[in-house]
Amino acid sequence: MIVKSKEQIKVAIVTESLWEMGGANRVLDVFAQMYPNADIFALFGKTQNLSENIQKHKIYFSSLNKIPFIKNLYRYTFNLWPFFVESFDLSKYDLVISSSHSVAHGVIVPFNCKHIAYIHTPMRYAWDQSSHYLSTVGFSFLKRAIVDFNLNFIRIWDTTASLRPDILVANSGFVKLRIQKFWDREVSAVITPPVDFFEGKIMKKRESYFVSGAPFEPNKGGSELLLYASVIGFNLKVIGERSMKKKFERKYKRYTNIQFLGKVSEEEKWKTLSNAKGYIVVGTEDYGIFTCEAISCGTPVIAYSSGGSKEIVKEKENGLLFSDQNLESFSNTFKMFENTKWNYEKISKETKHINNRNSFINKIQKTLVDNE
Repeated sequence: MIVKSKEQIKVAIVTESLWEMGGANRVLDVFAQMYPNADIFALFGKTQNLSENIQKHKIYFSSLNKIPFIKNLYRYTFNLWPFFVESFDLSKYDLVISSSHSVAHGVIVPFNCKHIAYIHTPMRYAWDQSSHYLSTVGFSFLKRAIVDFNLNFIRIWDTTASLRPDILVANSGFVKLRIQKFWDREVSAVITPPVDFFEGKIMKKRESYFVSGAPFEPNKGGSELLLYASVIGFNLKVIGERSMKKKFERKYKRYTNIQFLGKVSEEEKWKTLSNAKGYIVVGTEDYGIFTCEAISCGTPVIAYSSGGSKEIVKEKENGLLFSDQNLESFSNTFKMFENTKWNYEKISKETKHINNRNSFINKIQKTLVDNE
């Protein structure tokens, strides 16, 4: 379908939010590297918080981004997202790449334009995790009724919009299954996200703390993780900023074994991960870039046996999985972890199944060629 050279084709990259360099936008950063002349479209965001690579591109935000205090309010505008993502004018582009965890895959492209959608997940709050998401917000009965009504529309729209991309790529086998279940579509490929591996010295002596990366969204298991840390008493350092961080900080401020580091530099992130005794995942991850980074540091993982973690953590090789999301199951696995002598050097080499930037780019390009 695309007969122009890579330099000639006009490319648009579409996503939902550009607030910070989280996992989804680190993938988008690689797409921007692949197509340095591409234009970027997003519903909302702030360019100052993005990588230098992304900032080099022309970025177009929807009118939603003009709403005062939109960063604090954007979650309450979810019923408007389909309308605004469909309003992007992509008529002049030959190739559209959507990096979607919500509605970006629903953009409308011209007939002769190829659309490849990289799916981080079908929108969680509309499908299997809607009750969990809404319970954390604390809506009144009336507001909950309105939200439920809007979600019915969103589900119908989402199912229809899932038919629009020419190529669907899932970011994990877990997400592939979710796409099959909720959209009734097969994916063209499963390509896990690109990971920047640790390049420093693998520390043989570790400090007595564990790390978790941004467990502040409902699916990330932050409530359970902090409960486990407060009861068991292990030292925990939490990296990152997200919606529920302040709530957790207030609730657990009296526990001296729990430390919220907030947003950290790349240097501090690697230092924290590489000196940790272990890395902990309590929620259901779609994949888990932080987990992969920890493994590249030689840091073993304790993870809930669900989602993308099952594709990353190799039992007793680079970590342990606990079967039930409760204190007893976690505690038993934690004790087993503490009694295991881990080979940090060996763990750091357990990265063959993890994509770096180059392998990710090669797989995306191959998928495009295979679907010409």
